[in-house]
This record gives sequence, C-alpha cells and structure tokens, in this order.
Amino acid sequence: MIRTLPLVCGDCDKNFIPAGELYYRDNFMSNSIRDVHFICPDCIKKWLDKWQIKTADFFEKDYVLTVSITLEDGTVYENLDCTPLEETVVTSEEIPEEAQRKLFAIYSQWDSDRKKNSLKDCTFKDEFMRTTFSCETYGGETFTDIAFRFNMKGQLETETPVPEYVLKQIIDAYRLYEMQNKE
Repeated sequence: MIRTLPLVCGDCDKNFIPAGELYYRDNFMSNSIRDVHFICPDCIKKWLDKWQIKTADFFEKDYVLTVSITLEDGTVYENLDCTPLEETVVTSEEIPEEAQRKLFAIYSQWDSDRKKNSLKDCTFKDEFMRTTFSCETYGGETFTDIAFRFNMKGQLETETPVPEYVLKQIIDAYRLYEMQNKE
C-alpha cells in the first residue's frame, strides 16, 4: 500500500513542498520517519540569514575551548563549547557550515596570536665548554647558535640579548633536554 506523508515544518508548523533538498533536524531517539522534524525552505533561509557572524571571542581554560559569538543582528551566544575540526569550528549550538568555516578563520587567527611568542622548536648543542641553543617561535622569530650559561644565582645568561618570554621557555626546554640526556 502506498501512503502519503505530509511535510510539516518542525519550526513554523506549516505544510511545505521541498525545493530540491529536504532539510531535517537529527533526532536520534526517533524510530519512525514520522518522528523526523523536517524544516521548510523559508525557515532554512531565515536560519542561514541569521548566522552572519560579527565577532567571535575564543577562550581556553583547563583544555576546554569556548567561544562567545555576536551575530550581525545583535544576538549573543556566550561561552559555547567548541572544537576546531577540518577547517570548521563545531559548537554546542547548531550553526550552518558557512558560519562554522568563518569561525575557523577567526579561531586560526586567535590561535596564531596566542602562540606567536611560544617556542615552535628548540635544539641544544653541547661543545667543549660551550652550550648553545637554536630556536624559533610560532611568530617567526629565530635565534641561532646563542651561547648560554647559568650563573651562580641559577639565572640564565646569554651571549646576545634574547627576549624574556623566550628565556623562560629556554630554561624549561633545557631542563627537559638535560633529563633526557642523563646517562
């Protein structure tokens, strides 16, 4: 027996005829096609139009990444859990893929700014009576074959000036290097 299924929008409750594609909201608890929440083309358009991102502020604490989003219409979503994946940022709020891609561009810039003073790599070279380091930050700063030593107070001294934020990371990296190279 052939049956009919009237399509009713799960957002505006109006009957509709799909235009090329049929949109629906995932419902993992449903066992029947009748339980699926279809979305009409007008509601999809409103949803897509709404998600025009004006600003997004990322924040990370204890390895949990969140984002606060302000849309062009003034709507604000605060502290949404989010995860960057394959050039998109997936959030705890359902948002269109185009907005996810825009969030990823904003995230990438934020992540670059946050990391720019962090060491990307660091190597040490031990020679007779001389230890040097070569390193690069994510921001592109490079320091090559800089001789260093620890003075009597345990402070790091370098033969040429190096920014303080790099010195702190060099100390940590050198401690790890020494631990790995103990015989």
